[in-house]
Amino acid sequence: MKKNILVSGGGIAGLTAAKLLSAQGHHVVVIDRAPSFTKAGFLISLKSFGVRIMGELGLTEELQAASSPSESVSFLERDEQVIQRISYEKMNRNIERSVLISRGRLHNVLYGCLKDQVNVLFNTTISDITTTGDTSEVTFSDGRRMEADLIIVSEGLRSPTRKRYFTNSQIEDFNTLYMGGRLRTAHSYNVGDFKIYIDVDKMLSVYPIANNEIAVQCYIHHTGDLATMKEKPAELLRRSFSHYSAEVKDLLNRFAEEGIMFVDKMGMVEAPDLVNGNMVLLGDAGYCPTALSGMGASLSIYGAKALSHFIGQTPDGLRAACNNYNILMQPIIHKFQDNARNNASSFIPADAQRLDQFVHTFRAASDIELKKIMTDPIVLTEDQLNFKIS
Repeated sequence: MKKNILVSGGGIAGLTAAKLLSAQGHHVVVIDRAPSFTKAGFLISLKSFGVRIMGELGLTEELQAASSPSESVSFLERDEQVIQRISYEKMNRNIERSVLISRGRLHNVLYGCLKDQVNVLFNTTISDITTTGDTSEVTFSDGRRMEADLIIVSEGLRSPTRKRYFTNSQIEDFNTLYMGGRLRTAHSYNVGDFKIYIDVDKMLSVYPIANNEIAVQCYIHHTGDLATMKEKPAELLRRSFSHYSAEVKDLLNRFAEEGIMFVDKMGMVEAPDLVNGNMVLLGDAGYCPTALSGMGASLSIYGAKALSHFIGQTPDGLRAACNNYNILMQPIIHKFQDNARNNASSFIPADAQRLDQFVHTFRAASDIELKKIMTDPIVLTEDQLNFKIS
């Protein structure tokens, strides 16, 4: 029996779920608070099973066309001394090669393949949910109503619906500010050869993604509130990297003045249960592992595939399907969230002693040790890849 399914939040997780569930024949409606979708957005790296699932959706060609070249990454000290240089081809030899793409472009690939199949309502959010038995009446912000057998909450890290209806969930604050975006400018960097600077309480990544475009991402340890930090992000950016080379400072000045910048505080959701009645948390709304895990987008896509897999197995037992999804996801969530914490500790060292320890250890690492650091933490078991619950 086909179901009425509401997806609240049309991000990567929400659109992937909408695509998969619509293909099963369910009536799917997506709502999003944005007035429209754009191709803008900060840079992400889609890895491992995320790339595989996009291929299963038949989107490999579109994904590659929207991606940016990535050949190598050099980890550097502030003074440009190389800590470690890694070839992406070599590092990803035993898994699907990662795809470097802006979040907006990945989102656009997903939206392009379903916009004619699924009703998407912009400028729309959930105002109220009233549940009777197995069905909920959802009232939207514009007063419209919808009867839903299942409500998928994929509204992002600061989801108001999760806050209202999943009261046992909370956000773990990393006390780290993220600033990322893109700058269109002529430059002398080699396209596809990236630089990541490791320093006390901060990390800076420079991604030359085209001859006339550079993506910039940085993480800065900061305990202030987000509203205050958003008031003068350019000032904080310049102050944090004032002791770097003239080339780096010039790039950051131009990025602050002319680039498109996204600013947010890093955090991740701790939700002991992803299910509440006929509501289910998906993507960053339920288990954001932060960008520091390197797997946020892939885990969103995987979660959508897992949820649709269980719904496909028992379409007349949505609550059982959601419970199976919750059982499968919890250990995976813990794995990637632990990886995010470990990466935060390693790649954003809290003091000079920890920085020296990281530089010494990472510089001396063998290929086998690098694989354990860089790729082993992002691999799932065969049972997890096949959605088998142990």
